[in-house]
Amino acid sequence: MGGKTWSRQEERFFWKTIVPQSPKAVKPADRIHDWKVCAEIMQREMGVNARRKYSKLMLFEHYFQNVQTGHKSPCAREFVVEHKRELVRSQERMVTLMQREAVMANL
Repeated sequence: MGGKTWSRQEERFFWKTIVPQSPKAVKPADRIHDWKVCAEIMQREMGVNARRKYSKLMLFEHYFQNVQTGHKSPCAREFVVEHKRELVRSQERMVTLMQREAVMANL
């Protein structure tokens, strides 16, 4: 990831507002916008505080770098940790549901 470090304000908005409605939202039902629309929302909402021109690729790469590679942006650590916890809890709930269904199918 090159360029300026994202500010705390950018990180908070990205992780608390954008990600929960992006293709990477924890809940599939909440995945209501593609990255292009998410970039438009972020650009509009950051307004004069925007430190860059947000694009769909930039937002996806920011997510990927922080969640998949283990690199964490300096101002994003707490948000990334929280998001990863939510992902794990969601996966655990899914496994539990699948186990229950398997038990019920064997009755």
